[in-house]
Amino acid sequence: MIAIESGVCLFQRYNIIKPIGKGGSSIVYLAKNIKVGNLVAIKVVSKKEQKFDLLTEKDILKELRHPAIPVIMDVEEDEEYLYLIEEYIEGIALSRLKLQLEEKEIIQIMLQLCDVLTYLHTSFQVPIIYRDLKPSNIIRMDNGHIKLIDFGIAKKYQANNVDDTSAYGTRGYAAPEQFGQDKADVRTDIFALGVCMYDMLTGKNLSTPPYKLKPIREIDPTISNKLEEVLNKCIINMPSGRYQSTKYLEEALREIGREDRRRQDYETFMAQGHKVITCIGMNRRIGTTHVTIMMANYFQKQGKKVAIIEGQSSETFSKVVMMHEDIKENRHMFELENVDYYFHHNKNNYINIMKKSYDLILIDYGYEMYLDKPFNTVGKEVIVICGSKDWELDEFENYYYNNPDKTFHYCFNFTDEEVFEEISESMEGFKKYLLPYNPNPYKIKKESIKMFEEIFGGETNPKRIVKRGIYEKNGIIKKITKKFSKQKKT
Repeated sequence: MIAIESGVCLFQRYNIIKPIGKGGSSIVYLAKNIKVGNLVAIKVVSKKEQKFDLLTEKDILKELRHPAIPVIMDVEEDEEYLYLIEEYIEGIALSRLKLQLEEKEIIQIMLQLCDVLTYLHTSFQVPIIYRDLKPSNIIRMDNGHIKLIDFGIAKKYQANNVDDTSAYGTRGYAAPEQFGQDKADVRTDIFALGVCMYDMLTGKNLSTPPYKLKPIREIDPTISNKLEEVLNKCIINMPSGRYQSTKYLEEALREIGREDRRRQDYETFMAQGHKVITCIGMNRRIGTTHVTIMMANYFQKQGKKVAIIEGQSSETFSKVVMMHEDIKENRHMFELENVDYYFHHNKNNYINIMKKSYDLILIDYGYEMYLDKPFNTVGKEVIVICGSKDWELDEFENYYYNNPDKTFHYCFNFTDEEVFEEISESMEGFKKYLLPYNPNPYKIKKESIKMFEEIFGGETNPKRIVKRGIYEKNGIIKKITKKFSKQKKT
C-alpha cells in the first residue's frame, strides 16, 4: 500500500494534510479541497488487495443520502487505487468512549443506528447490508449525532490482525452466518448492533478470542431488565430468533425510553400539584387523540384550565394546526377552543407548562404495546381506548389475559351496545364504558358528558352500570369470534 506524503495534491484539487486512519487494504487521509477550501477525507483503496461486492459499487455509494452517512463527494481511480472523497467528520469513535456513556445515551445512539440501517435495508431495490457494524466504525459528533463510516469497503479478514475484516465482517462483532453458516440479511446487521450495545455497556474488547459473549448481567448487574431483554434478542445465534427488522428493534428501544419519560412526566407534573390524565390506545387508529380532545373540551366547558401533551410523535397535532387557519402556533404549542396543545416531547414543554397554572394535564400517548407497565409507580387516571373488531382482538386478548390493571378505565369505541354487553359480562371487576358516537370532539354530546361524569366522579348514569358476570377464560374471544351470539351462559 503506497503512502502519500503531506503536501501532495491529488487530481489538481485535493491537498493531502496527513493520514488519519488505516486498514488492511486502505488508508484514509485528511485533505483540503484547494478550490472550495473545505476539509475532506480521502480513502485510498488498493484494487489488488480489496475484494469488491455490492457495497463497493461506486454508483451505489454516490446514491446514499442519509444524515448519518458521510456524503461521497467524488470518486476517482487509477490503475492501482480507488479514491473515495468523502465528507470529513469531526468526532470520537465509540470505541474510545467505552464505559463513558450512560445507558440512556447508548439507547439514543442505537436508535440513530436503527434509523440509518432501516434506510440501507429498505430504500433500494436490493437491501444494503452493512456487515461491519462495530464501535470503531461509528463516530459520535459533539452534538450527539452519529456518523457511520467505512461504507463500501469490506476488508479482507486476516487471522493475525483482529482489527482487520474478511468480506463478511469483524470477528467478535459479526453474526455467525457471516462465516459460512448462512446467508447474510438484514438480521445480520441487527446481531452486530446488539454486540455494539454489549461492547458499550461492558467495555469488553470483543474482537479477540474466544469471541463469546457472556451473559451481560454477569459483567454489568446494573443494566436495566428491559435493555437486557432487547440486547439478548439481538444476539441470538439463529437469525429467526432475532428482531426481524430494525423497525421492530427501534420500537423496543423506544419503549424503554418511553417508560422513563412517562414516569418523569407524572412525577414532574404531580409534584407541582397538577392532575394528570393519560389516554392510551389498545390499537392504532382507534380514536385515542379524538377522545383526548373530547375530554379536554369537556373539562374546559366546566371552567378548568386544560393542556394536552402529544405523548408520541404522530404529527396529529401538526395536522390539526393545518386544518385551522386561525390557530396561532409557536414552536412549542398552540391554542384551540381555549385548550393548550403541546407538541411531542418538546424539550421546552416542562418549562412552559410549569409557568402556567393548569387545573388538568391530558397526555395523549396514542397506541401502546405495553400499556400495563409504565403507569404503576405513581397516582394516575388512565383511559384505555379499546376496539372489538376481528382485527383488533390480538392486542386486546394479549393484554386482557396478562395481569391487566383494574384501576384503568376501558372505553370501547366503534362498538355497538350488544357487543359491549357481551364484553362487559366477561370483564368482571373492570371499569368499562361504551363510547357514544360523537364525531366532533369540540362539541360534546349529552351522552358523552354522562360518560365522563361517570368516569371522573360526576353523576352516575344508571344505564351504564355494567352487569357483573362470571370470569370465564377466553370468554371474550369466544363471543367475539362467534360474532357475539346470544347463546346463554351455563
